[in-house]
Amino acid sequence: MNKFKIGIDIGGTKIAYGLFNDKKEIVYRHRASTDPTTTIEKFVRDTVNDIEFILKENQLTKEHLQGIGMGFPSYVDFEQGLVVFTSNMINLNHFYARDTFQEYFPNSQILVDNDTNLAAIAEHRYGAGKNLKNFLYTALSTGIGSGFIINNDIFRGDYGGAGESGHMIINPEKGIQCGCENNGCFMSFASGSMIVKHIANELRNGRQSIIAEMVGGDFEKITAEHLNLAFTQGDPLAEQMLDQIGYYIGLYVYNMFMSLNFNTYIFGGGMVNFGEPLLERIQKSFDHFNHQKDQIIHLKKAELGNDFGIIGAVELLD
Repeated sequence: MNKFKIGIDIGGTKIAYGLFNDKKEIVYRHRASTDPTTTIEKFVRDTVNDIEFILKENQLTKEHLQGIGMGFPSYVDFEQGLVVFTSNMINLNHFYARDTFQEYFPNSQILVDNDTNLAAIAEHRYGAGKNLKNFLYTALSTGIGSGFIINNDIFRGDYGGAGESGHMIINPEKGIQCGCENNGCFMSFASGSMIVKHIANELRNGRQSIIAEMVGGDFEKITAEHLNLAFTQGDPLAEQMLDQIGYYIGLYVYNMFMSLNFNTYIFGGGMVNFGEPLLERIQKSFDHFNHQKDQIIHLKKAELGNDFGIIGAVELLD
């Protein structure tokens, strides 16, 4: 009997599923929307239904399923399979995901990790981090998180939470409150979910921008895609917001550089769609703070596209 594996990448806006055969080839993809208000019970029910749908669509049964790897946008205790907290899905806190899904799929290996750890593993084995001994992978998306590859292995820390770097606090007296329940973390200044709030605040205070026209005056509908489109049209507010993101992520890279002295920083996630304009701003900000001018860093875009999460989830099962 052929053995199949499923990789699940749970993001802030979507959940991606990939069915892999025993040659590690993706043979089927499925996607669902993320409900940020979902409860543990509903999340489990919906995920189990999606997995069963994938099996049925491919004429498979649970007996064909060797393993399920899951990546959460969360602080995850890998050893316990525990989702400690999730800033963008606040009702999934203290969720023993591995043991819960093991009850539904008792003959399959179930492993749960932070989504950026999985992306780092995937990029290390197949993408922009291949052949690198050390690097930092950072997801710039709805949230900000990182995965540390140190001496060719993922580093999780003593409690599994290494890489929750978006919640490092840089100015607790300023910034919008994040889902981590603090003000002034990197996410509060530069993540996709928070930068739109900064834009909305500017517009409410009378700032002129074509972004307001794009959403018909409904500022709650603003997304990072509106920011990107406005930037390409030379909108001053959009340029200011991209400057803000670049400044804080450059500062973030500098702090990581001073802590770990890595020379390679790989970026993935939806915000990377800004391309070189964003990377140039990150580099400029880093250069402003870095006085070790002979120590060069490399900023790289992730290479695995939208599949990095499901690839990393399946690699976790090896």
